[in-house]
Amino acid sequence: MFKIVKATEGTTRQITENKSANNLITKEDTPVMSLATTEGIDYHEKESTKYNRIYYVLEGKLALGFDGKFYELTAGDTCYMDAGTDYEMKGTFKALVVNQPAYGV
Repeated sequence: MFKIVKATEGTTRQITENKSANNLITKEDTPVMSLATTEGIDYHEKESTKYNRIYYVLEGKLALGFDGKFYELTAGDTCYMDAGTDYEMKGTFKALVVNQPAYGV
């Protein structure tokens, strides 16, 4: 099985007023993983991920906080976290996000 997704073929969803995602590979394609680009503008969120997750920063600055300590990521930087990780994210950024298994499964 393979799937080619052109940049214009993603499905955009508005998560909050200042955060959106462009879903490229979804649970409808495969339950194994999902792929999206996420954009945040002056965004701040506390989360506990249900998935193994990778953030790869494409543009801007994404600060990720773990146990009260923040790490600033810029274009080309990556962070992996296991499912069940509590974290904070903040900043203005565009990032590639990989979830395993697929988001929403």
